[in-house]
Amino acid sequence: MGQETVTSETQRAMRRYIALLVVAAAAFTPSQRCPKRKLHSTPITNDEWPTFPVFEGADALFPIPFDDARVTYQFTSALHRRLVDAALLDGVPQFFHVVKKDDTLEGSIGVVCLILQVTEGDPNDPQFASLESPPYRVTVKCEGRGVVLDTVSTIPFSTARVQPLLDDKSAKNDIEVQTLENQCFAKARRVAELSAKLEGKGVFADQAAEVLESFMFRIKAFEELALENFNEWSDEERRERAGFLLLALTTLPRAEEAACLAATDAFERFTILSDFLGKTESELSAKVALDGVFGDSAPRAPLPRTGDRISFFWTEEDGWWDCEVVERVAPGFYSVKWDVDGSVTRVQLDDDNANRWRLVPRQRPPEQSERRKRG
Repeated sequence: MGQETVTSETQRAMRRYIALLVVAAAAFTPSQRCPKRKLHSTPITNDEWPTFPVFEGADALFPIPFDDARVTYQFTSALHRRLVDAALLDGVPQFFHVVKKDDTLEGSIGVVCLILQVTEGDPNDPQFASLESPPYRVTVKCEGRGVVLDTVSTIPFSTARVQPLLDDKSAKNDIEVQTLENQCFAKARRVAELSAKLEGKGVFADQAAEVLESFMFRIKAFEELALENFNEWSDEERRERAGFLLLALTTLPRAEEAACLAATDAFERFTILSDFLGKTESELSAKVALDGVFGDSAPRAPLPRTGDRISFFWTEEDGWWDCEVVERVAPGFYSVKWDVDGSVTRVQLDDDNANRWRLVPRQRPPEQSERRKRG
């Protein structure tokens, strides 16, 4: 995404047991700076496919039926700023966040993002001194799923015609699909409870309890919303929304997230979710059992604090990069400002990733070379 999150597939797997808490806290916290407004979208007919500016992201996004569900990007490149500017010129400011398929846009799946708010960074802020212009902080709501029909233009950024994508009737019978859906929600609740139990012993205990409460609230709110729309939503529409809600509340490996986004059969999507949640539940149950036996006897690395200096191992080629901790954004995850270019990204700074980061003195001799600059 626009935040350029620094987390490898291996790291994502290592932190499965708190991923649900992380995403639940981030995805469903209403932005205090987002004004209340009526959401609207461009009507789409089978004869007229709209054209959107295209943002190519690494992570899949999912349309979920809550007005206060927000996603926030931080665009630092001039190209992405131009994309946002172009979208704002439209009567309905939208762009298409796509998970690119191979080397072509055609056939790629994504979601339409309605821009709710754009905040520009202060041009006098020293942290943006190395950038051509201050970044855009863009808050959006994911409105609908689509597939790229064809590319309209590629300069200065891609634009494409997008066809809406909806679930078809499942190849499985209704009882099989409903049973699997119920199992997914039961496993998700169990994973949330186990996650909160593991995170609830330390300094983040209060937040873990709050996030668990928020997660359970979202599940209950969806059940009530589905009941309210019983006569409005078809079975396919309700199951599609239910699957995307669970995907937004969890963090699957990227390939599996992309597969769920592209699926048009609810049974296929729930099968992927059920497998992941089942494995995660087993891992968490084992860890809770071990914690019960051994407790927290193993030494833990000191937790970073705002303003701490960190050295983070990027790659074998680039080595260690220095940065400053800006704030803690979720259990185990922090936003940091890199010395080399002043950009702000999110990294994992905890015991599970302890071999990739270390605290450093406040004053450190300059040793960042030009070759370390990130493109």
